[in-house]
Amino acid sequence: MKAVIMAGGQGTRLRPLTSNQPKPMIPIVNTPCMEHIVMLLKDHGFTEIVVTLQFMPEEIQDYFGDGSDWGVSIDYSIEDAPAGTAGSVKLAEEHLEGERVLVISGDALTDCDLSHVLEFHENNGAEATMVLKSVENPLDFGIVITEEDGRISRFLEKPAWGQVFSDTVNTGIYVLEATALAEIPPEGEYDFSKELFPKLLEAGRPLYGYVTEDYWEDIGNLEQYMSAQRDVLDGKMRGVRPPGTRLRENVYVGHRAQVDDEELEGPVVIGENVRVDEGAGISPYSVIAPNVVVGAGATVERSVIAEGTYVGEGAQLVDALVGRSSYIQGRARIQERSALGDDVIVGEGATVAPDVKIFPHKTVESGANVTQSLIYETMGLRTVFKGGVVSGKFNVDLTPEFMIRLASSFGTELDPGSIVTLGRDASRAAQVAKRAMTGALLGVGVNVRDLRAAHAGVVRHDVLAGKSVAGAHVRVGEDPDDVEILFFSSGATPMSESDQRGIEKVFVREEYRRAHGSDIGELIYPGRAVEQYVERLEMAANREKTRGATLVVDFSGGVASLVASRVFARLGINAVVMEGFTNANLVRSPETPRDGASGDDPGIHFAEALDRVGRIVPTVGAAFGAVVGPTGEDVQFVDDRGEFVPPDVMLACVLSRMRPRKVVLPINLSRGYEELIREGGGTLVESRTGLGNVAIKAAEVRADVAGLADGQYVFPDFLPAPDCFMTLVRALELFREGPASGLSSEPLSGVRARFGEPFGAVRRRKLECPWGAKGRVMRGLAERFGGDADAILTDGVKLSLEGDSWVLMLPDPDNPLFYVYAETDGSGSGLGDGSERLVSEYAQLVEGLIRSE
Repeated sequence: MKAVIMAGGQGTRLRPLTSNQPKPMIPIVNTPCMEHIVMLLKDHGFTEIVVTLQFMPEEIQDYFGDGSDWGVSIDYSIEDAPAGTAGSVKLAEEHLEGERVLVISGDALTDCDLSHVLEFHENNGAEATMVLKSVENPLDFGIVITEEDGRISRFLEKPAWGQVFSDTVNTGIYVLEATALAEIPPEGEYDFSKELFPKLLEAGRPLYGYVTEDYWEDIGNLEQYMSAQRDVLDGKMRGVRPPGTRLRENVYVGHRAQVDDEELEGPVVIGENVRVDEGAGISPYSVIAPNVVVGAGATVERSVIAEGTYVGEGAQLVDALVGRSSYIQGRARIQERSALGDDVIVGEGATVAPDVKIFPHKTVESGANVTQSLIYETMGLRTVFKGGVVSGKFNVDLTPEFMIRLASSFGTELDPGSIVTLGRDASRAAQVAKRAMTGALLGVGVNVRDLRAAHAGVVRHDVLAGKSVAGAHVRVGEDPDDVEILFFSSGATPMSESDQRGIEKVFVREEYRRAHGSDIGELIYPGRAVEQYVERLEMAANREKTRGATLVVDFSGGVASLVASRVFARLGINAVVMEGFTNANLVRSPETPRDGASGDDPGIHFAEALDRVGRIVPTVGAAFGAVVGPTGEDVQFVDDRGEFVPPDVMLACVLSRMRPRKVVLPINLSRGYEELIREGGGTLVESRTGLGNVAIKAAEVRADVAGLADGQYVFPDFLPAPDCFMTLVRALELFREGPASGLSSEPLSGVRARFGEPFGAVRRRKLECPWGAKGRVMRGLAERFGGDADAILTDGVKLSLEGDSWVLMLPDPDNPLFYVYAETDGSGSGLGDGSERLVSEYAQLVEGLIRSE
């Protein structure tokens, strides 16, 4: 007589445990569940086994092979498409030879006495026998009602409580005669409990139920999986002995394990090659798979840790499940009933809250507090904002559910009845994200002014005009699959870091305000928002200097192009607007570090756009050409001869021609800019790095201009943030040739010729620095240089050295990185060999602090 093991299930309710392995392969005390079934069959004389497979069949075939290692013979039958429980056995019919067969599930755990089942079947002359079990909660199973002699009288598949007339349920173990198997159709899905058995019952065929008192656990969800582990450890399942050497009654330790066995209190299982460092604690009811490392001071309580995982020093696991090859870094906490899939990284000091599931290959950042399951998102966020922006892959990191949580947190921080302005670019992803945000804001009692498709400048202007107390703009990022959200405060400046932290606090705690009835927000569609923006731009521009000017501009397919015709017509500008880019991500601005350092290596599409614009500029006699980034904020220039002007050089050109009274620049730019500003009679105000900090400082001190040497310019008298149209207008006022400009006739090509490329001699070094080391590095730098009168601790540590030389050592706020900047030549030109030596010297100092303990 042969046995069939049904092993095709995916085990979706067991995810993330079954995300990368079939359900029959999930380990019970370090042995695959199906292996326990194979050994049970062998113990009862079933040595010829057929296994039906569908999901990840190779995982089971590679592990069991032909079965000879277990003293049995195994054949396999693979379903190409779902065939149902009975259909899968029918597909294996060629291996069964028309005989009586025992069918058993490969993903349930049992020590059922199969010999008694077979005897019961034969004594009753049954055509089919089902093994039944009394359970406390039968709702998730098929109920079976039997007569006194065991004959089945009724089936009820997955009843409601009002339908529970029996607590005996179908275990999925059957003995079937060949005549019963013959009733299964050869094709299509067909199920034992829903179709075959009701058919036999209706026909009056001999169908019996054997009620077992033996152990049986379905393992349908993670709670049942953990319960099954504890049951085996408690000896409730006969014939199962955990692998390893039995040191005491219920303490099992694998070969070559490094552990102080005297400290172990059972029941506990330690796999082969496990290392438990001194001071680590393994509590009862823990199962540690082979090749796991538990660091010093870590504690593992009632947890199951799969093979190859590393648990860092001081980490805490309580009643948790951790998948294969995961990395739980130092001081991380995995709390009750949490489950981590394979290859998960939990950063140093992070917390995974109770009942959270983290699916395979996800990363939880250091210090993060994960309170919701990470399924599609790629990471658990330590902070929601990065560089003042919320960004990530749409429908992966930034799902509609994430957007609802984010907007609910944003709205909760505002007063009930407040008004928020929302806008987006033309992409579908931004449209979906903004609609999710709109519904969430209305739900927390915030009114929404929906500008629909509008570039960020229009949204900012609506906020600045007092129409709302805050704003947000949703757009695609540099990668077409990315979405980013910009938030604006009441002054239209980028949201302050303190306000960002406030939103993050609500986001993590999920303590949202709820509005009801008339308190629910109102959705408003304003009629003249774009027109009012254009009117303000006209007021800020000098029309005498722009009227009749010619420029060539490519908007990269961005939403700012929707406003262009009105702006240029109102200002009297003859604009040659390049068309043909329908994807807002075809054009890429120069690679610019997130910390605001300049860059002049344009991407391939960006270079093509500049080349197109550059060829046309001399032909039409334009003052210059420009490629506007898809966001409508950064502008890259070509001069009147059609030559690209690197953004750091362009900033020097603007400052030299504009002669501003007050300028804001980030602290990491060349001192050559300061010399230009002083030559024009102005003063420099240094700000922290990053666009948000620069823009906020510019608005605060009422600067004439601010810039980052990356193509983003802020003119606070118009908007306290970059805006492509204001940048183009100011550039026309400065570099238009002829009397109308009010300046000498020197074109942009002549101005840029006075400056070397790159401008200044700043050199930068990027160093990898773990999150946990940043505080130590900053403390070491402050102790070493804090008392120096020439040290500036505004943003990192900046040292003024001999002459005009300087060094800045700056931690990245959003990534595990540290930057070192240095400049020895303050003249605005030169190769900067001295800067290279200086940056190397201080990079070594920082690296030493990173490595120190």
